[in-house]
Amino acid sequence: MKRLCAILLFLVLPGLAPAQGNYAAEYEALLSALAVAETPAEADGLVPQIWNHWLTAPDPVAQEALDTALEHRRAYDFLGALSHLDRLVETYPDYAEGWNQRATIYFLTGNFEKSLADVDEVLKREPRHFGALAGRAMIYYQQGRVPLAQIAVREALKFHPFLAERAILDVPAGEDL
Repeated sequence: MKRLCAILLFLVLPGLAPAQGNYAAEYEALLSALAVAETPAEADGLVPQIWNHWLTAPDPVAQEALDTALEHRRAYDFLGALSHLDRLVETYPDYAEGWNQRATIYFLTGNFEKSLADVDEVLKREPRHFGALAGRAMIYYQQGRVPLAQIAVREALKFHPFLAERAILDVPAGEDL
């Protein structure tokens, strides 16, 4: 029943939105549908759409900073990416994905403490950010803090039941936790 309600929200809300679209309602419907996804394929269809929401910055200036940072990251220019992300989080402190992308750069460069601090900032703004929660789990796991990693994974699974980081729990997908 819960799954059916989430699917109905996903299908109905966009039709009720004004002509310019109801971005927030669509986002909420996507997260609701993902939380009750019954198969990995179902989740895989929703996750890119959620990431699209997260990677849509508040305005064109912020979008340019984010896009440039991502280009630097793809080129393994982590310092270049970091400089753009520093400005992004300073100028747009309420934009959760700016913090998440900077946390990712810190993770990639092995600065786990700064990454965890930025994950905390992400989760203050969007507690359902399963990417940030999974990142937290991976850091704790790499640090050998397995119980903390498992707590973070369990929290992330509330929002995305088929995360690969589920393996940290040693419980197969589809089985009760």
